[in-house]
Amino acid sequence: MDMDQIKCVEAVDRYKTFLEASFHLDRSQSSVSKSIRRLEEELGVILFDRTTRRVELTPAGRDFLEYGRQILLCYEGILHSVQEHRTQAFGHLRIGNIYFGTNSRLDPLVAKFAKQYPSIEIDMREGMTTPLIQSLRAKELDVVFVSSMYLQTDEPENFSANPEYRSYSCFRDPYYVVLSREHPLADREVLDYEDLKGEAFIATDRTMDVYHRAMARAFELYGVPFSISMYCNTVRQVLYMVTQNMGITVLSELVIEQSESLRVIPMKNPLIRDTQMVILNQREILPHIRAFYQFVKSQEL
Repeated sequence: MDMDQIKCVEAVDRYKTFLEASFHLDRSQSSVSKSIRRLEEELGVILFDRTTRRVELTPAGRDFLEYGRQILLCYEGILHSVQEHRTQAFGHLRIGNIYFGTNSRLDPLVAKFAKQYPSIEIDMREGMTTPLIQSLRAKELDVVFVSSMYLQTDEPENFSANPEYRSYSCFRDPYYVVLSREHPLADREVLDYEDLKGEAFIATDRTMDVYHRAMARAFELYGVPFSISMYCNTVRQVLYMVTQNMGITVLSELVIEQSESLRVIPMKNPLIRDTQMVILNQREILPHIRAFYQFVKSQEL
């Protein structure tokens, strides 16, 4: 017995003739008749009383169809459930990420993933760490790429310590001092925090709280005042002001656009930007989120 045979019995009962049932099943009359005949032989009972004008269910046929309709209902439920899971596995992936500049290593990863999973619709949103984490917790995003910052000599501080999340450190980048080639320190090969005493800093937006807290903590540790003379909304604005010798900045090399007017100098014990992929630590992770998380972890970054 199979679903097809049950559907044939249901159709013949509904339309009262094999011919009419065959039209609605988009099959030949003989095919419907043979399917029901094989089912009757398998069950050992007659399901229909047949006349030249119409057919009627026998008592055994009525009992059979009562249970058969329940089977068909369960079967449709199974198909619907599987379709929902298939849609989730190949559905809508919402990715949030911090700014990576023109040297982004995330964009190639997402492009490669999209080629392997062409049925997944992907949305990408750029933001800052704290708002991105808030959006993840609110389930407005499925996965975020955010950062922690700490000195190179410190123990790593990242989201893996929080049981609310699953996280994976994708890449770690040191921060560099960026200054104008006209700056007195421009000929140095490496700089210490003490070298930056009294310098005016040009900084990114105040809402980049992870960056500002880490910078303030590092300079405080070395007993060097951290004085910001100008805030800019974008990294590009920061770099332009530095080219005009309005001050200096400290940034990841990833976001620094090359310019003949700039010098990028390493620091002793630099701040490290630890970029992590973070998802919610749930018992059941949706298939498309799990696929992306495992894909990123499998790459050589």
